[in-house]
Amino acid sequence: MDKNKRSYFWMAFTNTIILCLAQIIYWSILVEMMDTLVFQFLVFPIIIVLINTILWFSKLKLKFYQHALFVYGAFFVSIIVSSFLILIVLDHPELPPGEVVLFADVLFIIITSTVQLLILMLLNFIMYIVYRIFV
Repeated sequence: MDKNKRSYFWMAFTNTIILCLAQIIYWSILVEMMDTLVFQFLVFPIIIVLINTILWFSKLKLKFYQHALFVYGAFFVSIIVSSFLILIVLDHPELPPGEVVLFADVLFIIITSTVQLLILMLLNFIMYIVYRIFV
């Protein structure tokens, strides 16, 4: 495996695993301690920026757009994981047995994912400006 393919693998693997673990840890442990909107709109984007800043300065020599593609890919995988956790795994005591999907949950997933994507695009633009200044 050449160095570029190895860099692709590590970038995709690191982003996907850490972002999915962040969603799993939040929805299983931290949901009672931290407000959902604070996590989704503040903590989660900070995690994304920290991971990719560390990977950016590591020895993975990828172009900026390749970093961004892996971030967006991992972001969408983490949305799928968090949607699965919200809709299937978590208990909904207000529902009758056997009923799993609430319209409010699906609407919440769509709205938070859209706002997170906008925040991620803004952060990506800011990081691109920093990238062009320093590199």
